[in-house]
Amino acid sequence: MGIQSIHQENLVSSDLTEMIISSIRLRNIPEDSSDKFPWTLPLIQQFESIDLTQPITFFVGENGSGKSTVLEALAAATEVPIAGSLRLENDASLTAANELGNYLSLRYTDKSRHGFFVRAEDFIGFARKIKNDIAELNKEAEELQANWTGGDIKLALGAITGEKDSLVKRYGQDLEALSHGESFIKFFKSRITGKGLYLIDEPEAALSPNRQLELMALMLEKSKIGCQFIVATHSPIIMSCPQSNLYLFKNDSITEATLHDTDHYRITKAILDNPDHYLKELL
Repeated sequence: MGIQSIHQENLVSSDLTEMIISSIRLRNIPEDSSDKFPWTLPLIQQFESIDLTQPITFFVGENGSGKSTVLEALAAATEVPIAGSLRLENDASLTAANELGNYLSLRYTDKSRHGFFVRAEDFIGFARKIKNDIAELNKEAEELQANWTGGDIKLALGAITGEKDSLVKRYGQDLEALSHGESFIKFFKSRITGKGLYLIDEPEAALSPNRQLELMALMLEKSKIGCQFIVATHSPIIMSCPQSNLYLFKNDSITEATLHDTDHYRITKAILDNPDHYLKELL
């Protein structure tokens, strides 16, 4: 079973305990995979282990370094719900991640399927799906009322009304009516509700610096109740979060590092310290 739809609320129940991953390792890769992605990535061929000792972990690296691929594979291996407009079987971009996930060896200190995986690039599609789901439930209710010939219609409408009210309570009538950043933060606040694993890919794509700080504060607050976050990011603001591990995906390897070890921090700081110098270099 691969990544599931985040709407499958039956995956999240009050009797499930916290999911905490303490290490990620890669079992022997398939022998016939030498010319097939993601096995062709040198980083995957040399993958040893990632040890998680803090409630917040960052995957940091250049575009194409493999950090998002590993995060996606982790989502597949843990089977957390996905916030997106497509299920795994219809999303070609996650096929390789699902295959890689089958070969990840995870060590848990506790286990649950409470949580989610979200990519900023998919979030607009997710917001539209929520809006469409609410519209479909409204339509279903209207058709039922128009054609009802039985007894008490309230009982028949109960399931439809309950599902719609649950969506509206959690997400509002229309996430699309908010800005991308506002709806993204609203989603985090409404969905990070209890102990579990939360996998987030490049949230800064939708968030202003202030919103990034808001996300950081939310992660720190929720980590106190047992939430674990693994975040792939390019943002020096987000990766400056305390109580965190940082793993650098660079030179075909994964190594533990600090914020100051990253090119993201060094380049950003250098540009902000002397923007005129960098402008002259570019022109």
